[in-house]
Amino acid sequence: MAVRILGINGSIRHGSSADRALKFALRALEARGAQCEIFEIGSLPTLDGRQDDQYPATVGAWRAACEAADGFVFSVPSYHGAAPGGLKNALDFIDVPHAGGKPFALIGIAGGDAEPGVTDTSRVMRHIGGIAAVMDVVISRAGEHWGPGEEPANKSVAIAIDKVADDLVTLCSLRAEDKLPQP
Repeated sequence: MAVRILGINGSIRHGSSADRALKFALRALEARGAQCEIFEIGSLPTLDGRQDDQYPATVGAWRAACEAADGFVFSVPSYHGAAPGGLKNALDFIDVPHAGGKPFALIGIAGGDAEPGVTDTSRVMRHIGGIAAVMDVVISRAGEHWGPGEEPANKSVAIAIDKVADDLVTLCSLRAEDKLPQP
């Protein structure tokens, strides 16, 4: 059975460098036999403390997509030294039953410093039981290292994403064999 990877774009803007980086990573994962899908977090409402049954169906769909996934790949921009609020909001809707024990990979990409968004997302995912067991790809100065195209201008970025794809598929397979720790 194919490994199921859920792709999450921390930027809700289609065509952004984060969107292009996510799609590039998903193509690398699919080339390794993974079954990939993207969840559009921009469709989620703001978490505001109401009862679960009072949220729209998109919240249930988000949770179900996370629960069905074997692993996650995130493209994470950094805005003002942090992960975008929409991504944090999406992660606040899930917990251990949805992400616990599942490997995740992070691709940080920003016009300036991409590290803060990666650090924020990793911290939240680890807190809800995700396994950060593959290296992060951090693409600062995206205009220079990614450029305007569908593939990175800097070939070392493509190599790093390929390595992450290999490692993520391997870890998801190990999880399926109960060879990874559970939360």
